[in-house]
Amino acid sequence: MTITQTVDIPADRRIFLDLPQELPIGRAKVKLSITPENLMCEENVPSLASLCGIDKGLDTMDAYFARKQADKEREDAQFERMLD
Repeated sequence: MTITQTVDIPADRRIFLDLPQELPIGRAKVKLSITPENLMCEENVPSLASLCGIDKGLDTMDAYFARKQADKEREDAQFERMLD
């Protein structure tokens, strides 16, 4: 059973759901999916743009591996200083 309900989220971020009477009583798995209507993947909201796959700032695998190599060298140098 899928129930779709549009709600206004108050300042205290608490909502209450009224479930249909025909829903059986007992244990159930509930899945909540929240999609803010006013923040739908707009390019003027950078944090959401990256989540929507439209972020053009992704770097290459070479840049990723170069960062990881630099991190490893920094860790090794730190370890060497601890041994001295």
